[in-house]
Amino acid sequence: MRRLTLATLIVFVAILLSAPANATDYYVKNGGNNGNNGLSIATAWATPQRAADVANPGDTVHVLNGSYPGFYVERSGTAGNPITFLAESPAVLITSNNGNTPDGINIEDAAYVVIDGFTVNDRTRAGIRTALSEFVTIRDCHCGSNGVWGIFSGFADDLTIENNETHDSGDEHGIYVSNSGDRPVIRGNLVYDNNANGIHMNGDESQGGDGMISNALVERNIIYGNGVAGGSGINMDGVNNSVVRNNLLFDNHASGISLYRIDGAAGSTGNLVINNTVINASNARWCININSGSSGNTVRNNILYNFHSFRGVIAVDSSSRPGFVSDYNSLMSRFSIDGANTVINFATWQGLGYDAHSFLAAPTANFVAPGSDFHLLETSPARDTGTATTAPSVDIEGNPRPVGPGYDMGAYELQLDTCGDGFVDAGEECGEPGLNCADACTLCSQCICAAAPVVCGDGNICGSETCEDDLDCAPGQECSGCQCQNTSPCDSGIVIDRPSLKLVADPFMLRVRGSAVIPKPWAAIDPAANGFRLIIAGATGPGGIDVTIPGGLYDGISGWKVNRSATLWRYIDKAGTVGGITRAVITDRSRSVDGMLRWSASGKSTGSVSLPAVDDVRTVFIAGATDECATLDWNPPTGPRPGCTGDGTRLICR
Repeated sequence: MRRLTLATLIVFVAILLSAPANATDYYVKNGGNNGNNGLSIATAWATPQRAADVANPGDTVHVLNGSYPGFYVERSGTAGNPITFLAESPAVLITSNNGNTPDGINIEDAAYVVIDGFTVNDRTRAGIRTALSEFVTIRDCHCGSNGVWGIFSGFADDLTIENNETHDSGDEHGIYVSNSGDRPVIRGNLVYDNNANGIHMNGDESQGGDGMISNALVERNIIYGNGVAGGSGINMDGVNNSVVRNNLLFDNHASGISLYRIDGAAGSTGNLVINNTVINASNARWCININSGSSGNTVRNNILYNFHSFRGVIAVDSSSRPGFVSDYNSLMSRFSIDGANTVINFATWQGLGYDAHSFLAAPTANFVAPGSDFHLLETSPARDTGTATTAPSVDIEGNPRPVGPGYDMGAYELQLDTCGDGFVDAGEECGEPGLNCADACTLCSQCICAAAPVVCGDGNICGSETCEDDLDCAPGQECSGCQCQNTSPCDSGIVIDRPSLKLVADPFMLRVRGSAVIPKPWAAIDPAANGFRLIIAGATGPGGIDVTIPGGLYDGISGWKVNRSATLWRYIDKAGTVGGITRAVITDRSRSVDGMLRWSASGKSTGSVSLPAVDDVRTVFIAGATDECATLDWNPPTGPRPGCTGDGTRLICR
């Protein structure tokens, strides 16, 4: 009989915990009764708020066509099992504010909530608002003519706003993401005729947090007619390491895309603006506006044009020029390097090292119908003249890139109308008689061999994968999640919780902590007798430390002190004779959670260590026997957290 290992048991329990327990479908309809059970259309509730008060992870609330008061959500789902509020059609109308805030729908202090398909117009402040929340999704909603914003968020991490329509916001913006909310995804929205910005992201340093929005993705939005009162089609104040791609902006009356600092903790740095089409109105400002110490930004594969009489396409001030890259764009001959105070021409701009592979073109040369249809003409100079570097694999409509011998500039990739007609035409690579994709990592899309979705476990090493099994990796490495990783001495499957890490290379300094639930009975967890082992190293590459603190009671110089109940162990060695570790604390927290250990260690010395790469950090804590351990890969391939920042001199992870 096969023995059930601890690692297998942990995985099995995790699967059980991730499955929705008795996930329920609830119903809300006009004429319903909040005294009913809500479990069928016949016994539906009268208001969405009734459902919001009782819904649990995995539950779906179906709201039938009709008009309803607003509702306030403060209950949470879980990863993979959100609480979903699903409007049956756009005829589900929210016609009054919720009972707590001057907004139609409000999600606050909640996580893993989906708001899908509601029409929320004419509310006092926002149509839909979320604050102090994480992993909220707002999709397929219509928010028009609201007092201040269509959709608003504050301190909301991992927010997704997709396929919504927001328009005619009275005071401010169509979509507003604020207050240090990291990793927002703003995708596929139609944003138009708002008084100020179409889409605004603001780090809001004065409101707390780190004052920055990081790792945003803004893609495939259509944004027009905004900014009569100022602002931008896409406004970024204190936004870093983010991507703006495949957006269409036209007839906006202020700036097109702006990267700057007013309320953020710093300028908008390290952003990629790629494959956008930005055509500004005759009363607009600049298409791309970069200032206030917003350095290290890249502008590539865009089509930019301005109908204003003297303003132009790119204005960057002196504080934002360090690290600024602009190339492979379709442009007009107006630029500025002093924050739009003066204008220079294309030749002078190129003389500064910008846009060596770019060209000048009017909208009539690029588009099917300038002003209404921004698909490329077959004769457009933007066709096949972009760069593949960091270019998206699809366009604004989800069609594949590239089609033909090169990547098109702008939001739209020109598709092959002759694909599938039975004849081999110029630029076709597959999908016609005699044409096939030979590479296992590609598939045929629009008669072009495009990169196939990466599937771990299919036997093909594609995309970012480095392996499919252990034999694909170098000696001393193993294949985990289709990535070659250094073999870890811990294979318990237990993940370190509540982690933090600071490691300085020269002179050596360390602060690290975490916790883990290690199932009892314990075989060798007794730090005073057996010590512990701590590894901070590269998951795939070199660098780091591997320290084993020995057992032994404190002798006045070094060793362990233990409390009477043997639940708290303190290691002291002011000289740091073992790996520079001067202090460690391990606490048995089994009274809270059976088997829980909390631990911390610190150290310093005059020596130095080499650090692993900032995106390749692993912590391993071995508390007793080899399977009494926990590990954490700080930068997982499935997401940005938990993660590390720093360089070759220091690491800060949390």
